[in-house]
Amino acid sequence: MGTLPKDGHNDRPGTPPSEHDGSFSRRTMLAGTVAATTAAAVAPISGSAFAAGPDVNSPQDMIAFLLLSEALTGVDKQILAPEFDSKTNDPGTDPINIKNDYFRWINAQDTTSSFAKLLQIAKDKPQAIIDSVNASDANVRFLARSIVLLWYLGSWYTPKDLKDQAGAANPGRINSAEVLSPKAYTQGLVWQIAGAHPMGYSNLQFGYWSRDPRDPNDQTPLLPTPKGP
Repeated sequence: MGTLPKDGHNDRPGTPPSEHDGSFSRRTMLAGTVAATTAAAVAPISGSAFAAGPDVNSPQDMIAFLLLSEALTGVDKQILAPEFDSKTNDPGTDPINIKNDYFRWINAQDTTSSFAKLLQIAKDKPQAIIDSVNASDANVRFLARSIVLLWYLGSWYTPKDLKDQAGAANPGRINSAEVLSPKAYTQGLVWQIAGAHPMGYSNLQFGYWSRDPRDPNDQTPLLPTPKGP
């Protein structure tokens, strides 16, 4: 199983997220992400027509979505989808299954067929997703930014709002962002990477706040190694 980035200081943004050329870069999106893990565990899965639109129930489309999301966020697909089976390329069904919620939402919001184009990029060029996204039109690039923010924050920032901010002389805060659901709010990757939890929610046991937080870079086992007789 993959691991989350250990050191959030290795990928600090070099430029503000409002770069005017609109090209996609995680450095311009979020501090604390790591280099994209674009090396896919499967060969290109091209050949599936997307004329009918992306289908959340299609294993090929879901695998493409996970490969795309892994490349864009820099987080291993087995963190994004804990039940993903890399041997059989089965996306699996985890108890929370937030990936399905995100897939459906993106598909419903997209009016430019950009989501289908992004999935096709993941199918045809799994080893070069970021380069292919950068070479695509603005609709595709800004939808990719929206997807990054969705995974990290559980909130939807429309590609249009992101594009408008990128072209603004004095970019400001986007107030139209929408939290998808209570589940999306609690499952944002930002909480896992920060080793924190959102306000009003925690899956830790009662009294956890009385102990110092564990350093995610600490490799010391939580329990001592049993000694033999």
